[in-house]
Amino acid sequence: MGNPNPSSAYGVDFKVDNQSRATNGKTMADFIAQTFGLPLLPPFLSLKRSESIQFGANYASSGCGILPEIKQYTFGNCMVLDEQIELFKSSVKNLREIDGLSKSLIFINMGQNDMDLNKKLQYNASLDMGQYLARPLSKRLQMLYDLGGRKFLVSNVLPLGCRPFSISQEKPTTRCVERLNKLASQFNSYLPHMLKDLQSTLSGSKFVLLDVYKVFEDVFSKPASYGISDISHSCCAIDSEKRIPICKNGEVCSDRNQYAFFDAIHPTEVMNSIMISRCLKDSSVCKPINLMKLVKA
Repeated sequence: MGNPNPSSAYGVDFKVDNQSRATNGKTMADFIAQTFGLPLLPPFLSLKRSESIQFGANYASSGCGILPEIKQYTFGNCMVLDEQIELFKSSVKNLREIDGLSKSLIFINMGQNDMDLNKKLQYNASLDMGQYLARPLSKRLQMLYDLGGRKFLVSNVLPLGCRPFSISQEKPTTRCVERLNKLASQFNSYLPHMLKDLQSTLSGSKFVLLDVYKVFEDVFSKPASYGISDISHSCCAIDSEKRIPICKNGEVCSDRNQYAFFDAIHPTEVMNSIMISRCLKDSSVCKPINLMKLVKA
């Protein structure tokens, strides 16, 4: 949760007290909660001690990532995955029915910031993405399992080279920056086998991959069929000269549902909705089983 600039255009279509989002409206987590009749997930740090997380909570931190060293490259004070897990651990201790955790869904959507901001990743084409990023993620998923989690939905990374920021900064001769798409694909290629291995070794666990890369490719190939007309530009105004991919003020496009990207790196609400709608029943997007089957498992 959280957006890079709370006073700007973020949340223009969906404002909730004490909550902010790096998009114009709802996130994928919001759509998951809505689909299954749950309240919106509150940011864990906004909760009072007396408040329950019976229906879940959001531990995400805008601008952070999987690797601890990402903090030195971020714009603000964010919490990396290790710190988010510590918060989760503290809240699990207070749960009255710890068995209920095994029926809960844990949604992980990380990796983009690690590849965007970590200079070691950005400029080292020979770096083994499995060793450097997928393996650390696997270790932390096991930590969540040890805390009682059993059902996991893990997202891969969208085509990094097709985001408006990547296109405006590198001005590729092709539609997208293929170097960045290759980086994302290398990381993504490790995830199916990694999640399969985790499920086979961690008793009672279910790991499902949400293939957002595929969804973006599908939308890019036939945008009109999804009601989208602009796949290359951000809906809000950004300061490209300062190489900052976030909204710089409150200026936004009026036809937000026709854009794939809200700012120069984050999807619009409509894209978030498309990704979860596809995941719910489509086992080519959420695999090896779709989200509906995972929740019922």
